[in-house]
Amino acid sequence: MKKILSTLAAAFMVLSLAACSELPQKENFQPETSEKEPSQQEQTFGINETAVFDELKITALEIKESKGTEFFQPESGNTFVGIKFVIENVSESEQTVSSLLMFDSYANDVKCDYSFSAACVFDEGTIDGSIAPGKKLVGWYALEVPADWTTIELNVEPSLFSNSLAVFVFEK
Repeated sequence: MKKILSTLAAAFMVLSLAACSELPQKENFQPETSEKEPSQQEQTFGINETAVFDELKITALEIKESKGTEFFQPESGNTFVGIKFVIENVSESEQTVSSLLMFDSYANDVKCDYSFSAACVFDEGTIDGSIAPGKKLVGWYALEVPADWTTIELNVEPSLFSNSLAVFVFEK
């Protein structure tokens, strides 16, 4: 009986160690195409187009590029890009807008983040703040992107718990 239990225990250990030493599989990288499904294209917005949500209306007014100022410069090979928005509160209660929480940005399909240095270059204000019912907020969403960018995409989700998404796409 001891011999059987010892054999089973040894077999179990060998199988356990074999499972732990499993090597990852290698795959060839295949770049994805940028073709979008028709339903996604219908949710895409550009300059002077408005995404209407339950509580907010978001309109992109213009896009600008900047090489910076005396104090705020992009890193070598990069440029600052600002997108001016007007955001209107169409609800009955005060709404908070956050560029860090509501926006995800991509330059040439590569994730990029909001840039505080770029925001200082577009000094007419940001799109962060509270908006009273029936009022508007006008400001800039600012990024530092590669100077050779061709497409910027902003995915806008009006609240943390929302299933709604607007995709703003801008071509150089």
